Amino acid sequence: MEFLNLLLILITALLVLRKPERERAAFRVLVVSTVLMIFLFTLATRSGILPGLNY
Repeated sequence: MEFLNLLLILITALLVLRKPERERAAFRVLVVSTVLMIFLFTLATRSGILPGLNY
């Protein structure tokens, strides 16, 4: 899933560099990537054996 986040960020960067008029779509992809990161972090810390951030 982390690879998916990196891929979404790469798509955002390429979209802004190649088609600046599509900035709104690039921002939406970036927001989706951020929400996915937050979801994965929450899932990993809630279901982990160790307490959150105590590795």
